[in-house]
Amino acid sequence: MRPEETMNFNRPPNPELTLGAKRLDYFGDYIFSRLSKQKAKIEKETGEKVLDFGAGNPDFPPSEKLIDKLSEFIHEKDAHYYPGYKAIPEFRDGIIHWYEKRFSVHLEENELMPLLGAKNAIAYLPLAFLNQGDEVLRPDPGYQGYDGPILIADGNVALYNLNEANNFKINFNSLKRSITPKTRFIYFNAPSNPTAATTDINEMKQLVDLVNSVNQQKKTREKKLFIVSDFAYADITFDNYQAPSILEIPGAKKVAIELQSMSKTCSLAGYRIGYAVGNSEILARLSQIKNQYDSGLTKPLQKMAAHALTNFDKDWQKKMISEYQSRSQKIKKYFEKIELTGKEPKASLYRWLKIPDNFKNSEDFAQKLLNEKRILVTPGTAFGKSSACQNHVRVSICVDISKIDNYDWNL
Repeated sequence: MRPEETMNFNRPPNPELTLGAKRLDYFGDYIFSRLSKQKAKIEKETGEKVLDFGAGNPDFPPSEKLIDKLSEFIHEKDAHYYPGYKAIPEFRDGIIHWYEKRFSVHLEENELMPLLGAKNAIAYLPLAFLNQGDEVLRPDPGYQGYDGPILIADGNVALYNLNEANNFKINFNSLKRSITPKTRFIYFNAPSNPTAATTDINEMKQLVDLVNSVNQQKKTREKKLFIVSDFAYADITFDNYQAPSILEIPGAKKVAIELQSMSKTCSLAGYRIGYAVGNSEILARLSQIKNQYDSGLTKPLQKMAAHALTNFDKDWQKKMISEYQSRSQKIKKYFEKIELTGKEPKASLYRWLKIPDNFKNSEDFAQKLLNEKRILVTPGTAFGKSSACQNHVRVSICVDISKIDNYDWNL
């Protein structure tokens, strides 16, 4: 997908003066902005509340212990100072502690950096590594938020298909064929948004081995290929499944970084706290770009995150996971009434459901559901071009379903 293939031509004809940059034409409204507008329109026209299973906005309240600590940190003398660009000592040590304890992975100080949410890195990675015409491979179905920053950096979005027959895991023969000399990095996302697919050590080792083998082909490559593991849903897991880190693979640090988010792990989405770990050279170049755009993650938030990582509230986490899993099971029963089916997720905040065969595509289905039943789901076409995107919808489980019985569940 090249920038010109994504252009939005719905502009006024022959404007006398233009205002925005040409790159704004690379993409239309962000999918969730568009869905939000449709929802508002329906609610205004009908006077009825839409049951919104769209965006994955964690609604389980964060630990009160953690918020109490934040209040304490905000009142410290230096709380209002610029935080600096690196992790403060407490956050640095917290990240190192968490990776040692959770994944048995040792990190050096230059193998980590704070982020204003994981999306902070997704925004800046293309600017740090892409020249015009370079490519980034991302999964299809996959997180649509990867695409915009690639296009802004004059790069091309390349897709590698994940299909239902393979449980939405990587087909390595297909992925290998998709890699070109222009491919700069590969996004890997497990637990997955939107499919909820999980991974294991074997799959990640194959990915690391593939990238290492590509980097041996120095005659056909000018730039090193690397992996960006988007690990935002690392700790939203069910039934004793534990999501592994790509950095557990021996030698992975040579070719990979991993993006972590406190948004899901600690239900702190609005606080915008994340961090990246892994290859120090990649992080150094990412930091070069990031430092031009922001002044770092505020100290009280870094201290709160450090406290969360070193004094993790397991009782709170159990309640959160139990609540999400309970909702997921109830949501499953209701969507089965309208013939939506899917595998039981081991992780993430979504159910990836196949639409009935009598519908042409997921957009038509989602529109009918919204217009006729006041129920909003995200069409699979928001996440890619594959056949799986055409016949699936994503249903968020982090929503209030207390009034789910009030809606008509007959198609």
